[in-house]
Amino acid sequence: MKEILIKHIKNFIPVSTELTERLHEISTTKTVVKGSFIHKPNRICESTFFIKSGLLRIFYKKDDKEITENFSAENEWITSIYSFMKNVPDNCYIEALENSELIVINMLQLEKCFEDFPEMERFGRILISNYFIQQSERIISMQFHSAREKYEFFCKTSKGKLQRVPLGMLASYLGFTQETLSRIRAEKSTF
Repeated sequence: MKEILIKHIKNFIPVSTELTERLHEISTTKTVVKGSFIHKPNRICESTFFIKSGLLRIFYKKDDKEITENFSAENEWITSIYSFMKNVPDNCYIEALENSELIVINMLQLEKCFEDFPEMERFGRILISNYFIQQSERIISMQFHSAREKYEFFCKTSKGKLQRVPLGMLASYLGFTQETLSRIRAEKSTF
């Protein structure tokens, strides 16, 4: 199962035999069932998770309302970025929306790997850069686009998640009601 992680990393950097061995040493596998949590509020998120299969989401609660921040699926990473990078507790949840197979890497072991393998540190910078680009695009979409444009942007960039994400969670992620999302989807299907 860990070979998929090595293959993913090779898309960004050269991976030596020594780095491959280290990645095998520091990564573990974890299977989570739909509806379970890999992170909850008031805890430090000490690991990052590479998704071999499945779908997960990051969300927050405000009063009794869930506000979805992101979805991640196969060949993507998920963690609480703030908690993971600052080593402090946060207030987000990471929930499995499907049964999922994950490869888990602990922050301290990852930091040591960065120290020992500069190419791995470069990989980390590439991932963080890609994350910030995606977040910037999302912020622009949220601030300047209509509800329909936000939905179309998600359709274009979701990498096959559209049919897998429950409508209420998608509406929350896009920043409008489920009724608005249903109306947009109905209008789109008439074209």
